[in-house]
Amino acid sequence: MPIQNLQLGFVNPDEDEGPDTRNYPLRGSAPRPKYVVFHPKDIPEIYPEKIFDHPDKFEPVKDWRGRIVFWGILPICPQGEEWAGFQHHGEFMRERKMFGNFYTGMPGFESPGTPKRIPEKQFTDVLVEKQIKKLRAMELGELVHRDYTLRISLEKVFDANGDYRIWRTFKVSGGISIAALADKILLPVMGWIRNYHAHAYTTFSNGATYGPAESKTVDMMHDQSVGWNIIPEKSNRGNWTLAHLLQKEGEQMWWLYDWGDRYTHLITVEEIAPVSESTGKFALLDGSGACPYEDGKGDIAWAKDIEKLKRPATRPAVLAEIRRSMNYKDKIIGNEFDPDQFDIEEARQRAHKALASPDSVLSGAKRWVYPMQEAAKYETPMDMTAPRKGQTLDRKWDEEGNRFMAEVTSEKRDKLNTGCCWTCGTPHDLSSCSRCHKPLYCGRDCQAIHWKGAHRKECKRWSK
Repeated sequence: MPIQNLQLGFVNPDEDEGPDTRNYPLRGSAPRPKYVVFHPKDIPEIYPEKIFDHPDKFEPVKDWRGRIVFWGILPICPQGEEWAGFQHHGEFMRERKMFGNFYTGMPGFESPGTPKRIPEKQFTDVLVEKQIKKLRAMELGELVHRDYTLRISLEKVFDANGDYRIWRTFKVSGGISIAALADKILLPVMGWIRNYHAHAYTTFSNGATYGPAESKTVDMMHDQSVGWNIIPEKSNRGNWTLAHLLQKEGEQMWWLYDWGDRYTHLITVEEIAPVSESTGKFALLDGSGACPYEDGKGDIAWAKDIEKLKRPATRPAVLAEIRRSMNYKDKIIGNEFDPDQFDIEEARQRAHKALASPDSVLSGAKRWVYPMQEAAKYETPMDMTAPRKGQTLDRKWDEEGNRFMAEVTSEKRDKLNTGCCWTCGTPHDLSSCSRCHKPLYCGRDCQAIHWKGAHRKECKRWSK
């Protein structure tokens, strides 16, 4: 009987099983690893082939386009076999998750000389450290002060001509932090919900992968789908900007949203303006296609849903899923819903609302809570960090009243080195409101605009 094919979320959702695709199908046939240490009870044969190399010398795997993704340690399926993406033996992920207990040091699993890190993390820890050293040594020059025009496209959803069906074009500063870029630009312009799922950037030149390491979203458990390790977007090791990841016109990278369901976005640098023509301000320029609904099983599933929307027999079921999803439930979705429609003004409003708010508290990410008893309605979920000074635990009950959405939010000032202007989005020349010290502005003009729009009331409340 074939083992269930998990495929790390890359498999065709309609397929439940797959063949045995191990590199070393016989027990005891795997080579001696050159760096990682396996627990004596582990089964090396079910691990990716690259894990047996030395991380300082290994050759990263490239896909058929010549791109390195997620550290380049995952096997690649050939062109034409893209249902399985680039994890060619994901059917053993369940076993590897189970064997991860061997590396915890818990009673019954101890083994002298075995690290308390699974082999994949032992390997990628070295890659993370090497890349951080490179990042800290980079000379970015004027790039952080030049405006980038970016195009983000949902990579696996195409129109009848074979072009990307869902895309946005926008302008930001090369100096914007990749943390702010995701939280306050990419999520709202696409139409996703902030602080609900994890994301990750991966650069094609070396497969280096970046993400919100401190996030507590439920899909963070699927770290195998991003190569088991990420460089923190912001930490005491460094705060990385767009210019750290992309330096040339035409360069591309992936931005993955939702590590479980997996929505793969391709980001392309269309233009890098000279400093003399750059303002640092965010601007949404154009776009096409509606955002998929949250928790919708991935981009391939959304492509199939678009086809179902064309058929009267299957259209109602898809519309029902859209209406109850997190990013559409507060909107009126009529029977005339068009998956190709894009409301650019609504997207601009979402982005500017995100800009004019504190950073998301990643350690208190949104999650559904189902109270088992009356007292649980008033307590912090066990796995959610308790609110700190300047933070609040928010709860929003759903319509049926049997669960609530919990999230920790903040009224603290964003950090200057990772923040951006609450009005225009530039990351440069920032200072806070002189009265409440909460919002960040690049100058008096932006402060005046925000004061008239919303901050007059906020400032009084935040100054108490």
